[in-house]
Amino acid sequence: MQDLEQLTRQIEASFTRIHDQQMQGIPLLNPLLAVETIGFQHYQGRCVGVVITPWMMNLIMFPAESEDWSELELGHKQPHRFPANQFKFMVNEVEGIGRCQTYSLHSPMHEFVNQDHAVAAAKSFMQTLMVEVEHPDEDPYDEELLGRILRGEEESDVAVDGFALTVEQPDAQRLSDASLTPSTERSISRRDLLRGAYKRET
Repeated sequence: MQDLEQLTRQIEASFTRIHDQQMQGIPLLNPLLAVETIGFQHYQGRCVGVVITPWMMNLIMFPAESEDWSELELGHKQPHRFPANQFKFMVNEVEGIGRCQTYSLHSPMHEFVNQDHAVAAAKSFMQTLMVEVEHPDEDPYDEELLGRILRGEEESDVAVDGFALTVEQPDAQRLSDASLTPSTERSISRRDLLRGAYKRET
């Protein structure tokens, strides 16, 4: 079974290198944040946890020793069930850590006021993710569908309340990413947290 401490060091080194070599000067960055891994653990033989960077927060998962993801098409999305809900992960490959699958929790990261704020959100997500629910959502968050709806490419008669559809920032990439930000001003439901539908009040 993969060593978690070694894996998290590799992840942090890889994303720090991306930050230093590819992301400098890009307005997407939140300069108050740094690369950090949160909550990595083994689940069903796979390694899973959250990676925080100045430009995004992702749930990232690595294959079990018995699995070979090398033939999976990059960009393809696969559903994976966790105790609390099901999520559609995207197949990715990152230099330094190899083939993995990722689920976007938040991007960009401007709503986080400091590193502690982002870390608290990541820890809350991981804790909630691993809590079994009796009746998980039957219609997990479909970021591709909502992105098409908000870009005017598709209409839907389904209510989208419960999702963080941020209209004040019309960037198409923003439309496909969910807000996940903790707040001391109001409580957050487990449903909202797991669907990424929570946004800090100001």
